[in-house]
Amino acid sequence: MQALAFDLGGTFLRAAVTGMGQTLTAIANQRVASLSADCGVWDGVTDAIAAYEAAHRSAVARSAPIVVAFPGPVAANRKILQAPTVVGDADVPDIALALQERTGRTVHVLNDISAAAWYLAEHSDASRFLVVTISSGIGSKLFDRNHPAGVLDEPPYAGEIGHFVVDDSADAAVCDCGARGHLGGIASGRGIERAAQRQAVLEPARFKGSMAARLARGSVLNNEAHIAPAAAAGDMWTWRVIEECTRPLARTILATVMAAGLDRVFIVGGFAQAIGMPYQALLTRLLLDASRYAVMRDRLESLVTVVDAHENACLKGCGVYARLRGARQ
Repeated sequence: MQALAFDLGGTFLRAAVTGMGQTLTAIANQRVASLSADCGVWDGVTDAIAAYEAAHRSAVARSAPIVVAFPGPVAANRKILQAPTVVGDADVPDIALALQERTGRTVHVLNDISAAAWYLAEHSDASRFLVVTISSGIGSKLFDRNHPAGVLDEPPYAGEIGHFVVDDSADAAVCDCGARGHLGGIASGRGIERAAQRQAVLEPARFKGSMAARLARGSVLNNEAHIAPAAAAGDMWTWRVIEECTRPLARTILATVMAAGLDRVFIVGGFAQAIGMPYQALLTRLLLDASRYAVMRDRLESLVTVVDAHENACLKGCGVYARLRGARQ
């Protein structure tokens, strides 16, 4: 089954036509900032999706749906409830309805981690697993092969662990949604970046001797150019910041694994993937530190995998969803 697949992130809108065997054709990439240069961001997004559909209409069956992977909570695979990593706490219009009216196609909107879970379900033999994304925010989804839904998307807060409070202090980090102390505001890529910036000011002498400082050369610390490369090189100052931020994530994952009886945890997202195996090793160690239950210890050693989920994973997941579930919705 063909589908017009779109992956909307905080920076880019990716698009492709999906086919059998998770093939992708006509891949396109557009910066989100440019979408909103002359209009509201949502008008820009719907205009871009509608324009892509129009450009490929003759090559794609009219029965092929539009499937959009979106970084936020979604109700009934249709309505976006919040978009903190895209527009903060601003309201989100019904883009599914707008796209359906403009294109005449059936429109499905998936949480982006749900799309990743559909992709991983065809690349893993795990029976019941958790997908966690560590990127601009934090989110998760459960997949159960024995459940008719596959990905457990409902209710719409399912998997929204990034908005679980893990710090009750008055000066806790602020999440992109505006609340303090959320896991996503602390353990996400953005949370770690902001924590590193704060720590550099609080302990200038220690920071000055770090690789992160040498890479930054007086500029504002960021993940891509400074923090991730320093971590990959084993910089102790950087790893101390990452470990402190990641500890509440490990406790949250452990509680979820024990409550749901999970056999695997897959970590995706730009920040985790940029560091790779050292991040996997850190998270495994923090899980072991948090567990004092003998039954769990042998399982925790091989529980977590940082997946090299390439940038097309969500697009391919949209295609898997269209093939396996889309016709039933």
